[in-house]
Order: sequence, then C-alpha cells, then structure tokens
Amino acid sequence: MANELKKTKLEYIEILDEYLGNPESEDLINQVFSGYSTSEITNRDSISFTSSFKIRSVVDRIITSTEKKLTAKKHLHLLLNLAKLSLSRGELFLSSDIYSQVLFITTNNEKLQGEAAGALRGLGEVSSLQAKWNDSFSYVRKAKKIFEKINDIKGIASCENLLGTFHAERGVLDSAKDFFESGLARLSGKKSDNLDALILVNLGILNNIIGNTDEAESNYRKALAKFEKTNDHQRIAETRHNLGMLFTKLGKYKTALSEFNISVKISTKDKNLLTLAISYLGKAYIYAEMDELDLATDFIEKGMEISNQLNDRLTIADVYKVKGIIERKSKKFELSESYLLTSLRINGELGNKLNHTETSYELGLLYLDLNQSQKASKYFSTSLKYYKKIKAVSEIKKIETLLNK
Repeated sequence: MANELKKTKLEYIEILDEYLGNPESEDLINQVFSGYSTSEITNRDSISFTSSFKIRSVVDRIITSTEKKLTAKKHLHLLLNLAKLSLSRGELFLSSDIYSQVLFITTNNEKLQGEAAGALRGLGEVSSLQAKWNDSFSYVRKAKKIFEKINDIKGIASCENLLGTFHAERGVLDSAKDFFESGLARLSGKKSDNLDALILVNLGILNNIIGNTDEAESNYRKALAKFEKTNDHQRIAETRHNLGMLFTKLGKYKTALSEFNISVKISTKDKNLLTLAISYLGKAYIYAEMDELDLATDFIEKGMEISNQLNDRLTIADVYKVKGIIERKSKKFELSESYLLTSLRINGELGNKLNHTETSYELGLLYLDLNQSQKASKYFSTSLKYYKKIKAVSEIKKIETLLNK
C-alpha cells in the first residue's frame, strides 16, 4: 500500500515538475500529502486508490499553493493538466470541476481563448463518459470553433476525434468515420503527441462494429506501436482491451482473454479504473459464453463495483446486459429478463444505439429459450434493423438465421 501512495504522489510530481521544477515540486507534494498514512489507502480486491475526497483535498491544495508562484496563463495550464490526470484516474466529478474553474476564468478573455477551448473540450470528454451526449456535443462544438479561430490544428483534430466518438455512439457511423479521417488528415506529418494513434483506435472500434475485422486489427496494431514507443500505459491498456473485444467477436476466446488480462494487469497497476471496469466486463462475457458461470459472475461483480464508483452509466448498462446473459445460462429466466430490460432501458435513455441493439439481441435469445417466439421475433427484428443500417454483415446473417428457424 505504501507503494500505491508513492505512485500517486509521483503522478502529481511529474505534472508539477514542468511548472516548478524539482525539488520544489516534490516538496509541495510531500507537504499536501503529509496528513496521509498508508492505512488511508483503501484496498478493494486488487485495486488500490486514495479515496476521492482525499484526492480532491490534495488537488485543491496544489491549486492554492501554486496560484501565486505561476503566471495566470501557466496556472491555467497546470489546472488543465490536473483535470486531465483526474479524468484518466476516473475522477470524473473532480475533473469536471477543474475544467469548469478554468472556463469560468477564461470566458470572454481574448488572450486566453486556447485555454478556454481546452476546458470546453475537457468538459465535452467528461460529459461523453457520463453519457450526457447533448452537453458533450455542445461543449466540443464550441471548443472546435475556438480552435479554428486561433488555427490550433491539434485542437481541431482532437475535437473531431470526440465528435467522431459522439456520432459513433449515436449510431451515425458514416459521419463518425468522416470526423476520424478528417482528424487524421489534419495531423499528417505533424507532431501530435499520440493523438493520431487515439484516432486510429477509434477507427478500429468503428471497423470492428461493422465487421471489417482485418482493418480494425491493423488500426489497433499501428496505434499500439505508437503507444508502446512512448510508454503510454493508459493507452496501451485501452488498446489491448479493444483487441480483446475484436477477438471476442471473432470467437477467439483464448486470445481475447490474453488481451483482457494484459489490460487488467496494466490498469490495476496504474489505477486506470475506467479501462479496468470494461476489461473485467469483457472477461465476464467470455466466461459466460464458455459456460464458466462462477468465473463470469466473479468478474461481472468486480466490473459493477468499479462502474458504480465512477458513475459510468454506459458500463453499468453493459454490466446488466452481461448479468442477464449469465442468468439466462443459469436458467434463472425471470432474473435474466429483469437485467436485460434494465440494460435496454438505460441504453435507451442514454441514446446508445449499438448497446441497445446488442441487448435487444440478447432478449431475443432469452425469449427463444422460453419458447416465446413472438417476443423473440420482436427483439430480433429491432436488432436486425439497426445492424442493416450500419451494414454489419455477420450480425445480419446471424439474426436472419434465427428469424427463419
């Protein structure tokens, strides 16, 4: 546990070194963490993290202590980096508060337009993780306009990446692809700090959805090479997770589990809770498909605990879907129906069309098991309609086969 506290401190020292240099940055972090003992690091299973209110206290004191040491502009950049770190750690509320603080300071200040755009983009990313799509879209569109005004190419491309993600989540895949490809084109030949690799990952996700699995794997491998070159652990874990999802779709469960295990190992070490939750979910789904239901239950509970802590409703909806699958395979049909309908409702509320479609398919399978052919046909048809819209060939064939039985 002492190592976990040390690692957390080092994350903040690394940010402060850019502004204060060492040993001043290290002295400051030791000061703001001075009230903590290793016993105040909470351990849940294999996940260790400082409780949120204590981290908020640490960050608040860092902001206060550095305000008079730095110029106003540099202090705003520090705040943006603290918000970014908080976001990567899954501290969505803290990240949102810091971005909002920057936005409040920079609004209507012509000399701080870049910082204002950075805050808007950050709020857009936080909102997307909370499935607040309208807020996310509004924030990112405003940020993009400012970046265009000040000719910040990287800023524009980062917004196009988020807009592509927004459209992909809503099922508008052609527009999503256009945004991703536009962002990549803008960054061609320019230093991008791995933004181009992030966009490649999102293109990979898009290609995996529509069944272009070879292209998806190529996207992921190219991105992974970039992340490994810069030792970006968070992005390596995310990309390994996405490779796990790809191999799951191909039915290569052993290979998929290997990728998920790599993601879990890195995410646990780095306390990357967002990725850890979804990789646990991926493992739970595979074990359910392999009828290893005790293991499936174990991992789905771990994923549920983390996603609830993060208030990640998208993942929570997916947890309910997998719990529904597990209960169907356990012949607990009433419980399965309850979980799947709950997942369907949440995905409908969040406007997540792909996850809504996947859950509809699982409900179709449930009602087939219950010999309720009319209900099964209803949910399969709902699922088929969306898959036809996005031209997901393998899913279309699978559902049409079930409908024609």
